[in-house]
Amino acid sequence: MATVLVRNVMQRAVAFLQHKMFPTSQMPALILAPLALNGASSALSSNPLADAIWLAAPKSKVTPSRKKIRNNDLSKRLKNIVHFQDCPLCGEKKLRHRLCMSCFKKGKYFVLGYAVMDDVSVGLSISEMEHENASFLGASASAGAGVAPPKPVPVPELATTPPPIIPLQPTSNPFATTPKPSVVPVAVAANAGDDYLHVSYHCKATKCFRLQWEAEMNPRCPRQTTIVIENGVYIFDGFYLLCHGDPPEVPRFEYTRGGVMCKIHFIPEELPSSVRGTTGNDLDADVNGEAHRSFCDSLFLLQRYVFQQLLGIQPAHLFGKVFPDPAHATGDASEICGDYHLVPRFIAVNEEPLLHVEDLHSPNRVGYAVGRLLSVQKVLEYLDTSAKFTVHDFLLQFDHRELVDCIVSTRINGQPRAFRVDELVSVPLETAEGKISSGEKHSVVTKDGRYVVRAIAHRSQGAHNYDGAKAKKRIRKWQEEGAFLQLSPEVEPLSEEVRPVECHLTGIRTDLFEVGSAMPMVLKYIRHFKLLTSFEAAMDLKFKDKALLRQAFTHGSYIDVGMQNVNTVEATRSRVRLGHVFENVASLKRSRSMLLDSETPVAGKAAGNNATKLRQVAEKHLSGDFKEEFHSRYLCPYERLEFLGDAVLGFLVASSAFLKLPNAEEGFLHQTRVDIVNNDSLGKMAKTANFESLLLSAFDLSKLNEEIKAKITADCFEALLGALYKDQGIVPCRALLGKLMGMHDSELRDLCFLTTDELLVKAKKFVDRDRAAIKQWSKYAETRLLHRRFAGRSGVEITNTHLWLQAVTHASFKKPQIDDDEFIGHDPSYERIEFLGDAVLQLLSSEFLVDAFPYHQEHLLTQVRSSLVKNTKLAIVARKAGYEEFIRLGSEVKKNGNLYVEDVLADVFEATLGAVYMENPGDLGKVRSILERLLFPRLTEAIRRRQWMNPRKVLTHYVTQWSRSSGRQILCQFKSIKAPGTTGEAGVLVPKDKDSDSETATGAGKKKKKNEPPKHAVALYVNGFQVSRALGRTISAAQDAACMRALMLYGVRLHED
Repeated sequence: MATVLVRNVMQRAVAFLQHKMFPTSQMPALILAPLALNGASSALSSNPLADAIWLAAPKSKVTPSRKKIRNNDLSKRLKNIVHFQDCPLCGEKKLRHRLCMSCFKKGKYFVLGYAVMDDVSVGLSISEMEHENASFLGASASAGAGVAPPKPVPVPELATTPPPIIPLQPTSNPFATTPKPSVVPVAVAANAGDDYLHVSYHCKATKCFRLQWEAEMNPRCPRQTTIVIENGVYIFDGFYLLCHGDPPEVPRFEYTRGGVMCKIHFIPEELPSSVRGTTGNDLDADVNGEAHRSFCDSLFLLQRYVFQQLLGIQPAHLFGKVFPDPAHATGDASEICGDYHLVPRFIAVNEEPLLHVEDLHSPNRVGYAVGRLLSVQKVLEYLDTSAKFTVHDFLLQFDHRELVDCIVSTRINGQPRAFRVDELVSVPLETAEGKISSGEKHSVVTKDGRYVVRAIAHRSQGAHNYDGAKAKKRIRKWQEEGAFLQLSPEVEPLSEEVRPVECHLTGIRTDLFEVGSAMPMVLKYIRHFKLLTSFEAAMDLKFKDKALLRQAFTHGSYIDVGMQNVNTVEATRSRVRLGHVFENVASLKRSRSMLLDSETPVAGKAAGNNATKLRQVAEKHLSGDFKEEFHSRYLCPYERLEFLGDAVLGFLVASSAFLKLPNAEEGFLHQTRVDIVNNDSLGKMAKTANFESLLLSAFDLSKLNEEIKAKITADCFEALLGALYKDQGIVPCRALLGKLMGMHDSELRDLCFLTTDELLVKAKKFVDRDRAAIKQWSKYAETRLLHRRFAGRSGVEITNTHLWLQAVTHASFKKPQIDDDEFIGHDPSYERIEFLGDAVLQLLSSEFLVDAFPYHQEHLLTQVRSSLVKNTKLAIVARKAGYEEFIRLGSEVKKNGNLYVEDVLADVFEATLGAVYMENPGDLGKVRSILERLLFPRLTEAIRRRQWMNPRKVLTHYVTQWSRSSGRQILCQFKSIKAPGTTGEAGVLVPKDKDSDSETATGAGKKKKKNEPPKHAVALYVNGFQVSRALGRTISAAQDAACMRALMLYGVRLHED
């Protein structure tokens, strides 16, 4: 009775649908495919619409043949045809089914351009393709004449006669392709995610990137995805990234997956017409637009099949949504288009032209060849044909070993899934003889008749958190500062075995999915560069090296935690299960430094570059605390740029304040610079410019402490100046600083900032202001001779005598300690110009060290710079250059001897640098040449003698080594002792006739003793024994002196020069 009732209901339903929806024409076959996707494995019957309701019903439902139907209402029963999703036409959001009944009865279901899928069948629907020559990675020996393509993996040909062992029957593929897009017009996307993948008919994008992918080692699979269609052989060679408008200039992208470093280069090109399926580049030649519409529809379906359904990546993690023609946009849903499109490249290997064919057959390089490409429509048809066959069919006709590293699809626990074939579970036929019929009916005998394949197996190793991260110690350090934004997803190892008859071919190998799974990271990388490009435009900048610009905003936590390698959960899981397998990854750790060392260019403008002697000395004598850190310049933290940018910022502020405030003393100028360049001020300026939106760090900035955030953005400010200085020099840096200061505080900018043009004008006035006055001086001719003699001995060329005279005049040189006829200019001493010279020295020495030590980070550079520009070092340089005899000092200073020679000589040396810069304000090269000749060559010896470390650190270094070699702990301790009454200390400038002064108890002697600087005395104890004693102006100086004496006693020879 129930069967009769059900049959009557079905007949009325079919009649109702045929009468309402197709009253005058024959029902199209388009409805058949979507309704057969819920797992039915039998062929479609002659009356498919009557069977469609049962095929579309969820499998969890109890079928009417086993239970009486409780509700015979046709409109409610038809809800099972549509699969419990929101209606995309009327916008109703509370429906449990795909379309509401009003839309369904109006016939809108049958004019949808895309197949309607349920929650289980997330693949494209199967269609009958007519390309009988298409095969899965198949090629005949004669197909590639002239070029030897890789050995292909074929698929059974479409044949009407089934094989004699097991007949071929149409089966339901969980990931199958869609009907030909040309049959159905594109109207509305099947689900919300399709809007991101949609390719609008209004899309006229032709600019694209050719993505060149490269891994540092070969994967396990040596072959590429290959298509043989119409006697042509096509090999997969990466993707085109199709862009709307002109794509930005993007440096290469580097990331680490599973311990293997990969690179992606972005080569701008025009999209070849062959990819579109046309013969010309002019899209207007397509009068009716059919070819363009076919390309758009096919590209949409192909992107959805590969990225959304096979890889499982959410479309929103790949693309955004735009209107390709915003000037004429009407707001219609059909005009929505993804902001980027990914077009696969399949290159013909047996057609000309074909360039870089050797790269085409390199398994670790994709996207380097150039040749004729297969159209998107043909690629889609090939995938559709391949999806019709099962692994069982493949094993009957082809070598079973060719199946390894291919991608197949199946259902596991009712859910569609794709995975890589890692091995075949098989036994020799002799062993399995007699068991196939009884217990192994789903097994298949291989083509060679030697093995019985019982299952295909997938063995993925999984993925760990912090993929590509640095040491755990650094990760813990950053965790103490703030919460991380995200981590590399962790994927558990997976081992599955599936019967061959239950798996369908996809026609794709691991190479396509390896590259495709990286696309969320790549597109995120490109979007960040679009932000950087807009920042450049807003700040009137144009970087020659875009990698420097990105490095300026890359915090150390971004590198240490491996944030560049963080992919989406779906993409990471798919990469593990569908991508390449790399073996012996541990061996890469030994060659990583060599790889980066050979690729990182070193600038050639500063002295010491490419100096192998300097590099060898540094490797031998630098402490273990300062080991080289090998960072690619495409993925490098900003610490080194911050070190350089700090000096650039100090120089810009010092040079502006020096000329803007001509009457300010050196102390006021110094305080002005401190007030501007402190982290608080820089953080506020950076916040005004919205540096946070450009920052790359591991932290969740919304939860990060405000002080830490301000410090990071201030560092980015300095790093940006350092990057701009390396890229273009000092002039753009001054313009950028002025723009940022104006955005933050225009009053502060007007008070103490000069543009480059203003600086040149004021510098000329500064140089000229004493020129006429000194020519009236009675001693001008004599002083002029002294000036020439100084230039000849030191090699420091200062054109103007009055400027040179100011640079060598001490503050004590003033009345009444000097004669009345002595010349004193507007600036009575070198203190102001020494302030400027110190800033110039800091800048150029920082630039030199950044180039001389390309792999050491900021903490080493800071210590080496402090050693290089400290007063004792500069005093030695000045003394050897003959500065000492030209210094002008007051008479009282010469008598009392309270002046330390090192300090004065160092100040005069810096003052002369400032004078040279004032005469050449538009060119730092003059000052650089002086330093390259007098100061920078001493760096090699300074490193060898560990002069970049103070004596306490040197002693600590050797004591640590001695403790390790002897196996005994050595304890060092300082104790303060009473300072003895000594006079005539080394380094004190005293009168030449001091030996003739025999009075010791006179008033003059008391005055001399009273004016002596305070002294501190310390004793150094090693394991409880006093080793040395020393005096110093400060406790630190006394400790350094004691350590030097101890090192000499232990046989360690230290030199000051």
